[in-house]
Amino acid sequence: MTGTSKAAAILLALNKETAGRVLKFFDEDEVKVIVQAINDLGSISREAVDKLIEVFADDIKGGVDLTANAKKIHDLLEGVLSSEQIEALLSQTGTKSAHAVWQQLAKIPDAVLAKYLQNEHPQVVALVLSRAELPTAAHLLAQFPRKEANVVVQRMLALRPVEERPLVLLEISLVQDVLLNRRNNSDQSPHTRLAHIINKMDRKMMEESVGSIAAHNEKDAELIRQQLFTFLDLDRLTDQSLTTVFDAMQPDTIIHALVGIPSHLTDRILAALPARAQRVIKSELENGVSPKPKEIQKAQRVIADAALVMLERGDIEIQHEGESDGPD
Repeated sequence: MTGTSKAAAILLALNKETAGRVLKFFDEDEVKVIVQAINDLGSISREAVDKLIEVFADDIKGGVDLTANAKKIHDLLEGVLSSEQIEALLSQTGTKSAHAVWQQLAKIPDAVLAKYLQNEHPQVVALVLSRAELPTAAHLLAQFPRKEANVVVQRMLALRPVEERPLVLLEISLVQDVLLNRRNNSDQSPHTRLAHIINKMDRKMMEESVGSIAAHNEKDAELIRQQLFTFLDLDRLTDQSLTTVFDAMQPDTIIHALVGIPSHLTDRILAALPARAQRVIKSELENGVSPKPKEIQKAQRVIADAALVMLERGDIEIQHEGESDGPD
């Protein structure tokens, strides 16, 4: 077993509270590596666990048969990361082995993969080509201009063994940026894809973009409008849905997001929070907190993006006409 695999096994053998305390000392990249290692772990015999535990601590002797699965990973990370962060990590590391990415790259069109790699450092390109299957590497190298291809070749010749952590991070990035994104994008209509892009814009740019589309084709614009969701659209949610959204948010994010919004929406959001959080956030707002416009926009976008994901999953809902959750 590699060092990372041993760490993953030990974390699974620990109780949730102890494992949580350990994981809090990890940065995000390290958590990604551990999650992938847990996902790759499979089953470990009692004897193997016993031997492993003896190395780490004399007072842990029991040993258990371990079978890693999504629920165990979720339980392990719960309380350390938010539910949204856990879900994102599981989606990034969900393939049974990140190492399978090198075989999966052969299924990606050469032009698509070459375009992705052309934005990367030549050393990264050299590492990817050295790991990819031979036909894939040859086709990709042919996509580069001669001068850039020569640089990559020289770097491939000079490559030294790569440590496990950066290699796993590269594999996870390829899974997320190339394989998963391509799969997700292929399932989207052009209107949905464009709506996701416009949803990332500030409100002024969003309105200008939709207006430009409407000037050419009102039907296209309407299909896109139906899928747009801004922070102010939170007012369309039921009270219970507002509570669900803001339960997952950090206090600082909520405080920044509430600066300068209509008072009735502020009141609805505060009413959706637990009493203690209400008092803290209301006190901060009354004391005249003044974040920068970019901080306000970022906080509002974080909350709106989370709400949009929850809407798509069916975790929250928009109030029907005639309901009285919000003001007239």
